[in-house]
Amino acid sequence: MGKLKIIIINLLFFFFFLLIIDNLIYYFSPYLTKNFQKYLSQKSQIRYIIKNNDEIGLIFDEYIYYSKPRSYSVFLSDGVTQKEYNDKFGYSNPQNYLSFEEIEVLLIGDSFTQYPDFSRSMRSFFNGKVYSIGMGGQGIYHWKHQYERFKEIYLKSSNPKIIILNYYENDIEDTLRALKYFEAGYTHSAYYPMNGYNDNFEKINREYSFYDEIYSITRYFVASYRIRENLSKFFKLDKILNQNTKAKLEKMKVLPKAPSANVIGTLEYDQGCKIQIDRANPDQKLFSENTLPEIADQIKKMLDLIDFNETKVFFSYLPAADTIYHEKLKKDELLKNTFLTQNKSSENFRKFFNNSKYPVKYIDLTSQLVKLSKDVPLHPCNGKDTHFSKFGFNQYAKLLSEEVKKHINNN
Repeated sequence: MGKLKIIIINLLFFFFFLLIIDNLIYYFSPYLTKNFQKYLSQKSQIRYIIKNNDEIGLIFDEYIYYSKPRSYSVFLSDGVTQKEYNDKFGYSNPQNYLSFEEIEVLLIGDSFTQYPDFSRSMRSFFNGKVYSIGMGGQGIYHWKHQYERFKEIYLKSSNPKIIILNYYENDIEDTLRALKYFEAGYTHSAYYPMNGYNDNFEKINREYSFYDEIYSITRYFVASYRIRENLSKFFKLDKILNQNTKAKLEKMKVLPKAPSANVIGTLEYDQGCKIQIDRANPDQKLFSENTLPEIADQIKKMLDLIDFNETKVFFSYLPAADTIYHEKLKKDELLKNTFLTQNKSSENFRKFFNNSKYPVKYIDLTSQLVKLSKDVPLHPCNGKDTHFSKFGFNQYAKLLSEEVKKHINNN
């Protein structure tokens, strides 16, 4: 009994010592070497980035991130990777493009706005400067912060003649995710997950480490050296485990739980053409001022920053691929109602702006894009990119610019 007591006491001291080491690693993670960060937990890696701002390709600030000035970013254009220039302010625009002359059109939005194929097409339809501050992965919440930064950059200039707020169907999800983090105090953009796959709020929202760093280091080596797989093969456990798991699922008559994040899938447009789609639940895309007052509030906060005496504002609803090709998705249980959801969401947006004190012109080009897509795909046919093809971006930019000019000429 005495020996057992000694063993228990020693084990308690050992785990207490490990816990101290674990928290020392956590608290001093920003000062550890860059190469050591790969072993650590996600929150420790984020704390390192905040301290050193050393993430490749991006500059993280409070609330927003942007590309490293005078750098190059890689985009998929019709399935082909292309390096595109980021200007001296970290946005995807031509080199030396922004001067102190008046900007005709300012583009604000996420990756669809950031894509050079879109801004290039928009420049071909306007005579004046068309400048983009679009940034992938960011939602409605980030618009106001990007615009505030733009105003600081462009301090000596007049306001842009036109602002286009490019709303994409995942912006609601991105905004709700941002609010969850920032309202919890994680206001630095390094904490913000750029997509739902990396949303680990429970792991981030902790003040102390409870063996998280030890676990992360151990997991790294287990995965790197395939320890689990090698042990399973050695003891021939892999087949037994797989059979047992399958048998349990069949007995329970259930399937493994689907992930909450969007699932990427492909749509067969025609023979030889597969289009990538985000298989999100359509309800995640439904805007309503009553059910999502926080989304309406974020739009209002953006509009509060604009001088409507100098600037005309357009809010454009950009539908996702599952909406555009909804006719081909009628047999898909998850996506069969996506077009109806888009229609309802668009109707709610229209009512919101009609009743608003802000003179914003609402644009929804979904019906035109759906009509175009029946004859020719608007997305790459390699099934690797949810963004438009060059042709798709050009068609959307053409329709959008025509709508903007028509409204301006009529007023």
